[in-house]
Amino acid sequence: MCDIRTLCAKKQAHISHCANCQTVYIWHNNLVLNFTPQDFQLFYETLEHQEFYDCSMMFPDGEERVVVHSPCRDISFTFTQSEWLNMKEALQEAILLQQVYELIR
Repeated sequence: MCDIRTLCAKKQAHISHCANCQTVYIWHNNLVLNFTPQDFQLFYETLEHQEFYDCSMMFPDGEERVVVHSPCRDISFTFTQSEWLNMKEALQEAILLQQVYELIR
């Protein structure tokens, strides 16, 4: 049985993990992505090395967004600049809290 713990909740981003199976969940708007701890770390590192304006593009609605591919090829996140910054902050906080849980385990 899963024991879900919140790692971070910021605006549209909610990141949690199961203390038993170690699955990490990223909930953003109407999407939920599941990661192994290793894949979550890789996802975090990938986003940390990207800058919004280096990989953003204009969408048909006139809003500039960045497209971030998920582990599933057919699903991608799109973020406005404020959503992008929010997600990066949420990931940073989640990684730190995940490390704290590891220390006290």
